Amino acid sequence: MNQYQIFYDLHYQAQPLLLANAWNVKSAQIIEKAGFSAIATSSGAIADSLGYKDGEQIPFDELLYIVKRIKASTGIPLTVDLERGYTNDLDVLHSHIQQMIDIGVAGINLEDNQGEDIFLEKLKSITNYLHETNQKLFINARTDVFAQKIDHPTETVINRAKLYKDAGTDGLFVIGLKDTETVRKIVSAVELPVNVVGISALSSVDELTDCGVKRISMAGILYGAGYGKIDEIVHSIKKENSLSQLY
Repeated sequence: MNQYQIFYDLHYQAQPLLLANAWNVKSAQIIEKAGFSAIATSSGAIADSLGYKDGEQIPFDELLYIVKRIKASTGIPLTVDLERGYTNDLDVLHSHIQQMIDIGVAGINLEDNQGEDIFLEKLKSITNYLHETNQKLFINARTDVFAQKIDHPTETVINRAKLYKDAGTDGLFVIGLKDTETVRKIVSAVELPVNVVGISALSSVDELTDCGVKRISMAGILYGAGYGKIDEIVHSIKKENSLSQLY
């Protein structure tokens, strides 16, 4: 079974797919060694680790290099946070998609924060390209409706989910959710596997499983927690004038 199919099937288990988000080879290897079924990347974590701000400020070629090294150094399915595709040119977008497939990437996240119409144009273009070239890639449509504070967010997400499904997306990633009641409403109304970020208010895997969530991501939270620990250690070393924190 190829890694696309393995990754696709992971969204249809009784238990949600729990994804830790990597930002370099070492973090990805740690995730794999811990027993996770797949690896995701975090665009914000990769960008920050290289001194860039999030939001496609990192050049695509630099992102591609990191993804290539992660994939070459791990053996489980990899899904990549592709933000808005790193272009508005559909031919260039196809090239970016093809480069991800050539590396061996199983899936991508694609964001709709430029608006529903632009996103649908990109999504349809990608799915048509995949069909024409007889290739597979799990597309997780990320909707920023709640994060952008759009009116009637729950209804808007549900409406967009229907449009995105018709355009060929495989999953729905809703960011900005803060309570299980809203999660349940969305899950019950859409026909796609729903992905959420496990923020502090939604950190119980059992509770999210009960809501019907099929994919739980850590986004840049793992990156922040890891470097927060490093920050704590080096400040302690400086303050105590001792390296004992390392042992």
